Amino acid sequence: MPKAPLNREKIVATAIRIADKSGLHAVTLRGIAKVLGVHVTSLYNHIPTKEALMVEMAMALMAETELPCGAISWQAWARGFVEAIQALALEHPGAFQLLQQGPAQGERAMESLEAGIKAFEADGFDLESTQCAIKAVSAAAIGLALDGLARRLDTAPEPDFSQLPQDRYPAIHRLVATGDNTDTHRFVIDTLIDGIEANRNRAMLKPES
Repeated sequence: MPKAPLNREKIVATAIRIADKSGLHAVTLRGIAKVLGVHVTSLYNHIPTKEALMVEMAMALMAETELPCGAISWQAWARGFVEAIQALALEHPGAFQLLQQGPAQGERAMESLEAGIKAFEADGFDLESTQCAIKAVSAAAIGLALDGLARRLDTAPEPDFSQLPQDRYPAIHRLVATGDNTDTHRFVIDTLIDGIEANRNRAMLKPES
């Protein structure tokens, strides 16, 4: 059976698989060529440099996500954005590192950003507050996704407080004794949304200079 023709999509998909298996540092054009059984120079007709490959990978990842789009409240947009980024991290634990290196790219990401801006503006946010809010949501999404990923991969073991002297650190021992039954991720996004709304309300109460 003849080999399927080489194209950009196949190269990018292979790069993402390598990243998820061995980490983003393992992605090289030579490594991709070896997996695909072709000479490395044949990749250059589709993707000329590793930098271009990274951009294509980031766009492909964002195209997979269920980012919130269309008419939506800013609160629903914020929750949906965080959930989509968390899901992406769990699906692509290695390639997800790309999203830490720069803003999301691609048509799907731009559609979601457009929806987010309109949602904030519709509820009375000015452009400066909208920009700050979107940056805050994006930062929270990345942070929560990395935390969830570390817990899933067991790379962030819980600290052992049992050896701490109880007479010196009674508050820590009381906290540990309650157990960890909290939904930290939900608490973070709830607090973020409450904070964004409170900040907007304070700004609206300020007298114009």
